[in-house]
Amino acid sequence: MEILNNDGKIIPQLITKGEEKNPWDAAHDFVDKKQNETGKIQFAEPDLPNKMYSAQDPDSVKSFKTSQFEIFNEDEYLKNWPKPGEMEDRFVWHLTDKFSGFKKANAKLLEKIPNPWIKVAHIDTGYQPGHPALPKNLNVEKGRSFIKGEEGKPAVDKASGTSLEQDGHGTATMTLLAGNTVKKTDTADNYEGFVGAAPFVELIPLRISETVALIQTSAFVDALEYAVSEGCEVVSMSMAGAPSKAWATMVNKAYEMGVTVVTAAGNSWFEGPRKALPKRVLYPARWERVIAATGIACDNLPYVLEARLQKKSEGGETMQGNFGPEDVMQHAIAAYTPNVFWATMNDSGKFFRLDGGGTSSATPQVAAAAAIWLTYYRNEINEVLKKYPNERWRKVELVKNALFNSADHTSYPHTNIYLGRGILKADKALEIWPTDEKLTKAKEASVNLWGILDLLGLLLRMKGDNESDQVRAEMFQTEILQQMHANPRLQKFLDYQETDIWTEADRELMRAELLQSVEVSARLKEYLTKE
Repeated sequence: MEILNNDGKIIPQLITKGEEKNPWDAAHDFVDKKQNETGKIQFAEPDLPNKMYSAQDPDSVKSFKTSQFEIFNEDEYLKNWPKPGEMEDRFVWHLTDKFSGFKKANAKLLEKIPNPWIKVAHIDTGYQPGHPALPKNLNVEKGRSFIKGEEGKPAVDKASGTSLEQDGHGTATMTLLAGNTVKKTDTADNYEGFVGAAPFVELIPLRISETVALIQTSAFVDALEYAVSEGCEVVSMSMAGAPSKAWATMVNKAYEMGVTVVTAAGNSWFEGPRKALPKRVLYPARWERVIAATGIACDNLPYVLEARLQKKSEGGETMQGNFGPEDVMQHAIAAYTPNVFWATMNDSGKFFRLDGGGTSSATPQVAAAAAIWLTYYRNEINEVLKKYPNERWRKVELVKNALFNSADHTSYPHTNIYLGRGILKADKALEIWPTDEKLTKAKEASVNLWGILDLLGLLLRMKGDNESDQVRAEMFQTEILQQMHANPRLQKFLDYQETDIWTEADRELMRAELLQSVEVSARLKEYLTKE
């Protein structure tokens, strides 16, 4: 087990091999040791395996025994969710004028800029060589793996051959973002043309996980830092989970550098054993400095069962998108999912399925729209930034302003609850001129929740100058936030906004659950019983 310092960097060989200790207790011991040696106290946290909740639903994966099939057979789609009707370019229905308007946006971009270019980082499981829809400008030389044991190696997705492990998740999401032109022979004679929402971008694949189910905390930190160092202007990550201080620190750095980060709101399930997983927007998407990608189906109703007319499910297709609380939805936007194409190399004889879903599918579309707008207005944006040489964060706010103010917020009456700022419209975004008027800097990403500070008796003390209190408070808060995602009985607290104060009953429920959990550190339990 390894420890991360305040910047999310690994401090190796701190725990003797075989020593059994709660990871958070080990982090507190490290802080004690450093404080005794230097007289200074500094935040530290364990480099934990982080459970992700934004995978394509394994239950929806079907096996196909024949190499030739009718791709528009109704059985190809998820039965629980609406399917696109008969239309031209049905294979890429989400790109058409009726939906997100990507085809029109790309045509308008090419009319203004014949050779558009922008660098985008794609943080996922990597790519599978040989797929015909891999981005035309996939920069495999700049691509990197950040998985332990693979550091510095190419971002190649090593297929396990099992659908449960979501082989090819990275390939599927990057083709939605920037997929190349495909031939009819690649799509069972159903479509020919580009499949990516922004096929012109230079895409850098960054592999942080073997599957979308679990990543190390440090992997996302290192990948995002690398993306910033390589000059990427947009980052797309179709994963979501519990927060860490290291994640918050790196998100803040990317934002200050003017990098637009788009991540999945996360997925939940309305039936089955995974019903207990969190249903609110997860991290990093929960932070205001990140654009959270939510879901909208092709009937313009939310990708959330409770927002729809039907109240029952069929088969195992029970995944839906996360949403809320209200303050988080102010920096969220919906893109079309499910039943979009999903690139695959698991099924013999074919390269696509039609049951792509989850906020995994929405995220690359939002990132693509950001990339198109940034490219279209590059010169104009630079003129705005010249006025504020030390405020590159304005570039991110310009993107948010364009995407949010051009989004469709009238097609569904409760947009602010389930979708965020509306439904993504890439072509309409190009009508929003970059201006420095009324731009507000987003709230800094942090692990501070007033409710937790109140629980710990630190709400008032945090306003003082006691550095030790501040560091311990952040460590305790991060551990509690992680428990709020892992313990189903604590997930009700994810409904609260950042500045909400909890009731006495809330505080006692939280205290009782933390004290009886075998997963909670002895240091936190000691503090809770001391207060």
